[in-house]
Amino acid sequence: MKKEFLTFFLFSTLLLADTPLLFFSQNKEISSRELYDALELHKPYFFEFYADEPTLELKDAELTMQALKEYYKSKGFYHADISYTNDENSITFLIQENKPIIIRSVTYIAGLDISKKIPFKEGDIFDADKFIQSKKDIKLLYANSSFCRADLNAKALIDIEQNNAYLTYEVLQNEKCYFGNVDIKPAKNIDSEILESLIYIQEGELFSSHKIAMSYESLYGYEGISKAVISTNVKKNNIVDITLAAIENEKPIRFKTGAGISSDEGIMLLLGVKHRNFLGNLKTIGVEARATQIKQTIKANFDMPLLNKNFTGSEIGYENEDFLTFKESRVFADFYLLQKRTPHIFKESLFFDKSKTYDSDDAVLIPEYSLFIISPKLEWSYDTRDKIFDPTSGYFINSQIMGSIKSDISDATYYKFEVEGGYIIPVDDYIVGLKASFGTLNIKDGFVPPSYRFFAGGMHSNRAYGYRKLGPTDSRNNPMGSESILEATAEIRFDIYGGLRGVLFSDNTYLGNESMPSYDNGYYSAGFGLRYKTPIGPIAIDLGFDIQNPTKQYAIHFHIGELF
Repeated sequence: MKKEFLTFFLFSTLLLADTPLLFFSQNKEISSRELYDALELHKPYFFEFYADEPTLELKDAELTMQALKEYYKSKGFYHADISYTNDENSITFLIQENKPIIIRSVTYIAGLDISKKIPFKEGDIFDADKFIQSKKDIKLLYANSSFCRADLNAKALIDIEQNNAYLTYEVLQNEKCYFGNVDIKPAKNIDSEILESLIYIQEGELFSSHKIAMSYESLYGYEGISKAVISTNVKKNNIVDITLAAIENEKPIRFKTGAGISSDEGIMLLLGVKHRNFLGNLKTIGVEARATQIKQTIKANFDMPLLNKNFTGSEIGYENEDFLTFKESRVFADFYLLQKRTPHIFKESLFFDKSKTYDSDDAVLIPEYSLFIISPKLEWSYDTRDKIFDPTSGYFINSQIMGSIKSDISDATYYKFEVEGGYIIPVDDYIVGLKASFGTLNIKDGFVPPSYRFFAGGMHSNRAYGYRKLGPTDSRNNPMGSESILEATAEIRFDIYGGLRGVLFSDNTYLGNESMPSYDNGYYSAGFGLRYKTPIGPIAIDLGFDIQNPTKQYAIHFHIGELF
């Protein structure tokens, strides 16, 4: 809502060397940073030493004052008095907020429980933005519950003289709706059968706007589609006809380059090319080279969607990696079948691995072998998180098992099992995240590459330690890995200012050289971190300490995106 009444704010507020600085004074309930944001001006954080302070042209002061009054009104302060003073170097807005509008009652009549979609309780300050959003959330709740014709009558009665607000919500939900005819408009090089297999809408099923949103997410998951439009037509008999039109990408070949840095792998460089609609029907083929300070990879991949949300593909490549105690190179190939039944994903693959271990610090503990292993692999994941890089709610499970039998074409009999699960839940103004992972490697006969072992420590593991620097070591104090691992993490995430967030965390690790980890000697850490929101996900920095020896054992980690 704030953007609607601030659209008149002119581009004359662009930063100029001689433009007066902008300040606020005497405001209490609404912070100065929020007011800068309302005016679409950025107030630099303490670490943004390179950014200029917000400024304002004197000729825009009157319009800005009116904009601030409207913003205060939208936040429940109908009697705010705002004026300004100025000199050659600055303009300061003097704000007397006065008494706000207080919510005295919130009542609702609805067939569904809409209480969680109403962000108010008695005694709160009225907020017009939140009221408008609550109406959208209630309508979405009904649409996701198959009521496509639900009527919402929501009112906010404002008594300006007594500074009171009375909120009422009334919903008439009518009958449930069903999906009707699904009409698929094929693109030039994308068949309608393929497009139909990517959406989560079927004739005769209960209507749900969530399924439409899932279908959009699935369609835009393919870079070969530049635009998709799902149109709905609600008929009198509560049947919702669907029309899907997709436009393929006119420039299917994409070149990509990238550079980055992380505390785990150091500096990263990336170069690749991909055809996003190879021979039509959203098949993709690409080549990618990625190099970091500890790992270099070049690989080619091919992916092809099939009918009924089935997929197939392959990946072939070469990689070389430094594990400190040893180095390992490999030529690998992976051929797979995949089924997406959101939120479930199943994957069956056959993995070929020709590896060579070299430059071992201890040839007895880590022999230098050349091995060839063929491993069938099964994977299953279940994910309900609302967002992958910055989730605020939901849970997930990822699991995989792979193994082989020693023969003329495979050098080991073994199995390796891994499972990871997490739960993210909002609690008041905080986000609580819990995660646990378990892994075990059991070698019955022959040898497997030492990289198959579990290496702990780092930003995705125990953050009191450097990457892969936790656990048993050789005579040079370099990590050797373990045959089993159990790790648990708890996080509390909270807002600080604007796009800046904080996190408190605890990471705990148990390792073992048998099929189950030892619980007699665990590694326990705690720490804190900062997150700064960006379009590609939050930029994060974490500082972790070993609880038993915090002054000597600690590590700093930086990355993009939440860890889970």
